[in-house]
Amino acid sequence: MLPNLDDKLLKIFMDGVLVDVDIRCWTGAKMLTAEDLGLEEKDVAEAYHLGKKMLVPDRIIAAFRKIDGQARVIVDNNSFRFPFGSARFVPKRRFAEIEAKLEEYKIEYNKLVDDLVTRWDEYKAEMVPIYKQAAENAWLEKDKATLRAMISDGQTEFGLAPEDAAKNKIDKDAFIAAFMARVSSFYPPVGSIAAKFSLLWSVYEISIPRMNDADPNKVILDEQEREQVAKDYQVQMHTKIADFVEDVVKVMRDETVKTCTHIAESIQTGKAIRSCTLQSLRSFIDKFSGLNFVGDTQIEQALASVRQELLDAHPDLAENETYKEQLKARLGEIALAAQNITDVNQVTGAYRRKITWTPEK
Repeated sequence: MLPNLDDKLLKIFMDGVLVDVDIRCWTGAKMLTAEDLGLEEKDVAEAYHLGKKMLVPDRIIAAFRKIDGQARVIVDNNSFRFPFGSARFVPKRRFAEIEAKLEEYKIEYNKLVDDLVTRWDEYKAEMVPIYKQAAENAWLEKDKATLRAMISDGQTEFGLAPEDAAKNKIDKDAFIAAFMARVSSFYPPVGSIAAKFSLLWSVYEISIPRMNDADPNKVILDEQEREQVAKDYQVQMHTKIADFVEDVVKVMRDETVKTCTHIAESIQTGKAIRSCTLQSLRSFIDKFSGLNFVGDTQIEQALASVRQELLDAHPDLAENETYKEQLKARLGEIALAAQNITDVNQVTGAYRRKITWTPEK
């Protein structure tokens, strides 16, 4: 839960929203023990591995994990870590695009859920030969353990006949049947599968109440002390938000330096500049513009001019030495400007003055 913030501080949410992605995914696996397999710990050879065993083909769960990762990455790459809670701060310039992508991932995720439920028996059947082979391996270990126990008990020293020894051996078919029955018991009912998966996200456009004197969790103080506590609390919140704004500018400036320097150095050293490299630069320029809610206009405008005057104006840039030299020079200038600490302070200072106040002394 976010802390109480005053009205002016909440102005930051005119520029963005908090997005909290919540994805549930069944592991599709069971942590197996020796007992699950009808063995004792002493019967398990080093070559026989216990632990997590898939109940459905691993590729099925991997497909869910892939979308999970994509959904989290699209949010993380287009947002900033907020100082309160686990939600990410997404600038409103980018929010519509990000939510559209999340909707696409949700549809794809739900299709995978429907497929898993529809083909549940098919996927279970696909695992049967794998577990039967595992059952045979387990039976061999159990069988070997039984024979070792007979020898240690001295039964062979008394001339135990082969047919009598065979009676002491574990029946293979019965062992495998019991093994497979235990594995079958690990599967949840098909009707419960869909509830084990969900891809959801929450969006907060914050409107938070002020501190409430009636809050039962607060220590009862006299009026003067309560006012001081409230003032100190608000100062702490403003400090955290101010630090957040500064981090935003630094993160975007650092990415700018890294991107521009990498391409400029590639041109300098004579490396081939491929179309995918130029496309990644276009994508970064768009990303910077979309995330720049703090008003870092100098860098945004410099990047936009590179796109308009070089990337878009000259489709043959990758093969034209003159244009590549111009691109190298422009990117070098932007990287240098992005490292200007004084300019960073001006950007953060202007934005902080918009959303914070100076408490009375």
